[in-house]
This record gives sequence, structure tokens and C-alpha cells, in this order.
Amino acid sequence: MSTTFQRGTLLAVTAALIFATFAVCASTSPFVASEKTQHATLYLNVDEHARQIWPVQIRAVDGVLTNRSNQGVLWVRPGVYTFTLRVSQAVNFADVPGLVHSAGHKHAAHELKLHVRAGKAYYIGAKFKASGVWKPVVWKVQDVSFW
Repeated sequence: MSTTFQRGTLLAVTAALIFATFAVCASTSPFVASEKTQHATLYLNVDEHARQIWPVQIRAVDGVLTNRSNQGVLWVRPGVYTFTLRVSQAVNFADVPGLVHSAGHKHAAHELKLHVRAGKAYYIGAKFKASGVWKPVVWKVQDVSFW
């Protein structure tokens, strides 16, 4: 068997495995790319200073790291998910009233278990206490018509 044939076979098998991996990951992803697919909408980037709620980023979904952290609006398939959230990097902690600036809780990740339904919009943020401890909250849910 020639070396060229072996390399060609190895490349073909590797390409097939990579394609299969991407296909499986895409089908198991909670995120959708088209608004025509049934989905819920997550709003993560809304600053609600009056309610003391600040923007968050998604770090992981059901324990799987995601690259969606810098997107403020996401479309998600209906289902039950555990989102690992962090306070958005865009938040200036000096603007958070009463926050103890030496508190180390600001950058801690927190989990939020949420049952999302198609046709709903979920507004998610970080609610701070004066001690610097925060928790993720769903501060608004509304019906949305997509068509």
C-alpha cells in the first residue's frame, strides 16, 4: 500500500469525522439560527438601573461551554436548560449603587435553571445586593409573535 493512498484515506476519514462531529453538535445545540424555527428569545443585555438589574453573559448551557457569551439576544429551542451566567464585561461596577468594591463576588458564575417556551421572551439579568453578592433573575417574561 502506498504512502499517498494511506494519507489520502486518513484525510478522508478525518474529514468525515469532523463533519459528523459538527453535525451532532449542531443538532444538540440549544441555539437556533433561524427565526422560522420555533424558539424562545433570551435578552441578556438590558440594563435596568431602576430595578438594580445588570446585563449578564452566558458562559455554558447544561455544563457545556458556549461561544455565545458576547451576544445580548439569543434564540433558544424550547426546553429546560441550566444556564451558567456571569455579569457582563460591559458592566462598570462603579455604577452599581451600594456595591462594596472589594467584594469578590462580582465575577462569580451562577446557574439559572429555566424552562423556556416557544413564543416567549425572557429578560435575564444580575441582581446585586450591597455586599456584592448577586443572583441571576428573570425579571420579565412576555409573549412574542414571530410571524
